Amino acid sequence: MFPTINPAVIAVSVILLSACGGPISPVDNPDADGPDSDDSTTTERVLLHEMFTGSNCGPCFEADANLMEVLDERPERFTLLSYQVGSDPYMSNEGVRRRMYYLPGESGYAIPYLHVDGHQHLHPTLGNNELGYTTELFDEFAVPPSNIELAVSHSLVGQTVSFQITLHALDDIPSEDLLLHAAIIEGVTYNNVGINDQTEFHHVMKKMVPDHHGTPVGPFLKGEDLELELSWTFEGDYVTGTGPTNMVDHSVEHTVEEFEDLSVIVWIQDNQTWEVHQSAGSTTDSH
Repeated sequence: MFPTINPAVIAVSVILLSACGGPISPVDNPDADGPDSDDSTTTERVLLHEMFTGSNCGPCFEADANLMEVLDERPERFTLLSYQVGSDPYMSNEGVRRRMYYLPGESGYAIPYLHVDGHQHLHPTLGNNELGYTTELFDEFAVPPSNIELAVSHSLVGQTVSFQITLHALDDIPSEDLLLHAAIIEGVTYNNVGINDQTEFHHVMKKMVPDHHGTPVGPFLKGEDLELELSWTFEGDYVTGTGPTNMVDHSVEHTVEEFEDLSVIVWIQDNQTWEVHQSAGSTTDSH
C-alpha cells in the first residue's frame, strides 16, 4: 500500500490534512504516411508524463528514480512534469487540483502516481504486475501516432515567461472538449528537500497558465492551424515556509529557484476521455 492524502476544500483553496509519502518512427507505424508526404494525417507521438510525487513521501524516491531511468532510455520522445504534492514545500493548489482531476468523485489521493498521455496510468513501481513503469510500457504507449503537430518556444525577461504555441491539425479532430494545457516547469530543484532522502527533483511544475483549467481549443479540421501566445509573470520574491497549510500565493510570491532553468510544457487533452493528443516542450533563445 502507498500513502493516501485527504484534501479538504475550503472556498477555492485545497488544504491537505495529511501527507506522505519520442517519437515512433514511420517504420514502426507502416500505416502512417511518410514524413515528407503532403497527405500525411499522422506524426510521431511525444508522450506526456505527469508524475504526482512529494519529498515527504517515502516511496516517491524510488518511483522518481525508476521513472528517470526509463526516460533516460528514450530521449527526446517524451515530455515530463512533476507535481510536487503530498506535503512537499513546493505543492500548489494547481498541482493538487490536477491530481484530483484524475480522481472524479474522490476526496483523497495517493502518491506516487503516474499518468502517461492522460488515460494511461499506474503506480510507478508497484503497478504493471509490480514491474512498475518500464521501457516496454513506454514503447507500447508510444505506438499510436498523433494527428497534431505541436510546438512551443519561450523567452524570459526578468520574471516574465512568454511563450508562443503553434498547432497544425493533420486530420479532423471533431471533439468539442479539447483543452490546451500549458505548464511552466523548473528543470531541477533542491530547496524542497523533505524526509525521503531525495536531494533533487526534476521537471517541477511551478505554474499552470492560465491555470489548471487550461484553454478551450478546437474542434479542428484537417489542415487547420492555431497560433497562441501566453505569458506569466512570477510576482514578488522567492518564499520559504510554504507547505500544505501555506501553499504558494502566486499573486505575491513564487518558489522559483533559478529562472534560467525554466521551460514550458504544452499538451492537447480531451477533457472527457483524458486522452492527450500531443505534447511538446519549449525551445528558447534565452539560454
